[in-house]
Amino acid sequence: MRRFTRSLATWLGGVILLSAVSCTPAADRIYKEARSEIERGHFRVGLDLLIRAAETEKNSELKFKHYLEAARIARFEVQDFQRAIRLNKEIILKSPDEKLRINAQESVAEIYFENLLDYAQALKELQKLEPIVKESEQRERVTLKICQALYLTGDPARALDEISLALRSAKTEVLSFLKVKAQAQVALKKYEEALATYEHIFQSNPQYFEKENLFMAVSVVYEEKEDYAAAIKYLNTYGEKINDKAYLELRHRRLQERLVNKPLFQGKRK
Repeated sequence: MRRFTRSLATWLGGVILLSAVSCTPAADRIYKEARSEIERGHFRVGLDLLIRAAETEKNSELKFKHYLEAARIARFEVQDFQRAIRLNKEIILKSPDEKLRINAQESVAEIYFENLLDYAQALKELQKLEPIVKESEQRERVTLKICQALYLTGDPARALDEISLALRSAKTEVLSFLKVKAQAQVALKKYEEALATYEHIFQSNPQYFEKENLFMAVSVVYEEKEDYAAAIKYLNTYGEKINDKAYLELRHRRLQERLVNKPLFQGKRK
């Protein structure tokens, strides 16, 4: 009788455990397994499981949260950028959450811009994003990226037009817009205007100017003008603020050589 009672208890325990497991949704079990793999650093395995969890999940909100997490793992941990783009596009096309769709579109643009360095495609994705962004700071950030992409795809004149419009209302990215403006002016050989823009940045925020290493950028403008003496003088004036001393020395040497080799140079050749 005791043996029968024990056997019955064991059997009932097994049935209860099996029932508990079978009542747990498959997507939940797969997701927990995915998190376990990710926590152990097995990102590729975890990524595959996250996608399975998303595909299995019936709850729409959870489904696209899983896709979002998978897209982040694909981009930042696995660095499978094409897969990250596909996962973000799954969100863009099918998620009922507008904010999630907007953020996914921004992620696609960022991947093309920052990871793949495909500025032409990044520009297309940013132009899709700009009209649907509602938050002012995010919109300003997107507009800045568009200006950068225009400059990087060889359209500095259009970049300047966009920057002029953006600066009328910009609040958080003013200095970054001005930096791209100076770069575009150099590309168009508007050297005096570029120098004036850099000076405006320096007067507005010397800390930003130093952090962005714009002292070197100014010396390049003088070099493009073939005013090598002015470039050397500028670097001598601000050399202490330039952290990369090896590059500073290389720039000095290059500028000195170009100055010496410049036609009609009156100094002593070495």
